Amino acid sequence: MANKLFRVTPTLITLVSTHFLLAGVTESFAPSFIPSSSSALIRNNSRSTCPASLWAARSVRTPTLNRRLGNGDRKGAALFMEANFYADLGVPRAADEKAIKSAFRKKARSCHPDVNDSPEAKEEFQRINRAYEILSDPTMRQRYDQFGEAGVGTSDASPGGNPYGGQQVDISDIFESFFGGGGGGRGGRRSGPVPGDDLRFDLDIDFTTACFGGEEKVRIRHLETCDTCTGSGVKPGSQVRTCGTCNGAGVTMQVTRTPLGNFQTQQPCQVCKGTGQMVDEYCGTCSGQGRREVTKQVKVTVPAGVEDGNKLRVRGEGDAGPKGGPAGDLYIFLRVKNDKRFRREGPDIYSDVTVSYIDAVLGGKTKVPVIDGNELDIKIPAGTQPGQVMRMKGKGAPKLGNADMRGDHFLTVKVEIPKSLNEQEKRLMEELRELKETSKKGFFNI
Repeated sequence: MANKLFRVTPTLITLVSTHFLLAGVTESFAPSFIPSSSSALIRNNSRSTCPASLWAARSVRTPTLNRRLGNGDRKGAALFMEANFYADLGVPRAADEKAIKSAFRKKARSCHPDVNDSPEAKEEFQRINRAYEILSDPTMRQRYDQFGEAGVGTSDASPGGNPYGGQQVDISDIFESFFGGGGGGRGGRRSGPVPGDDLRFDLDIDFTTACFGGEEKVRIRHLETCDTCTGSGVKPGSQVRTCGTCNGAGVTMQVTRTPLGNFQTQQPCQVCKGTGQMVDEYCGTCSGQGRREVTKQVKVTVPAGVEDGNKLRVRGEGDAGPKGGPAGDLYIFLRVKNDKRFRREGPDIYSDVTVSYIDAVLGGKTKVPVIDGNELDIKIPAGTQPGQVMRMKGKGAPKLGNADMRGDHFLTVKVEIPKSLNEQEKRLMEELRELKETSKKGFFNI
């Protein structure tokens, strides 16, 4: 691995100073740094909003610093915040693998960002994810029990909202993220099960299904855990050895001496590609990926009362996580087709009813279609005006979450005026006009 040299010039010092000021670091620091395995990285999910029928969320890592270093936070030149992974999951130190997995799933369900969008829940989800990552891996758990966080490397998120991890934030990591050392400072392997990505599917449904619900079948492509290697990517029976170059850490470290101090860079191990392991033979079914793409048909239950833009979640039908991790979820985004007869606003239905001018004047009855698929007889009151709205109570769409309650159906009256009349109709209309004029003269006594 080639050495990384930095030429110290006034311009360089100015750039570094500006970087720290913009990042919110206001205190002075010594030009000697404590080596640390911590990372200056957080993970953000970037999800496509394109109208494609299927997408998967992928992780994007971005170096950032959003917390100032205070006097109480400093330990030498590092920020120290020791986490208790057992307490984060709510299990004793003697808990077995099954208890740890059960506790993680229980806590993840209550604070997952898709269920609880509060900032506190997001921070808690990051903490328990990190705790499960360490405690579910026997090797990492042993290191943690023996050395604490210092023995298990870096983390993606920390308690209290610090994006630099749950243990130490070395100031050299900030230089590292600024100068691009090692791709931002994190090159090590993630150990333990990691949840898979969520998927999106845009589903077109008809107007009636949106109102009364139903079942739809969709075909999706997602990643499933390889049955042959159970997600490890290793051919059954093949030997897995610890990488001798990085001693299983997945990263290699290098320290460069400069007038400003020692700069520490961390890069993925080039021998094991950051996995920390050497595999004699990979699984032939999944080509060593631990997952394979599968096309399958999924049944989706559409509840009554949904509207255009609503989304449904099908648990466990997203991509399987790497290394046998739990699968993400499938999100169904609903697109409701228009119906030329009806308009809908929430549970209420709107439509037009056309009546003859005679029925509008004298009153009468007519049939109107409703969303149930039937036709109902309604009474047209005498003297009904064009544009008048009539209500059919309880004939609207079921309400989402309570299908026993329904909205109303509103009818807007349109009066049909004939464009032509036969002789008899003309004669009768003339007589009616004369009668109308006579009544006007009598009224005004003219």
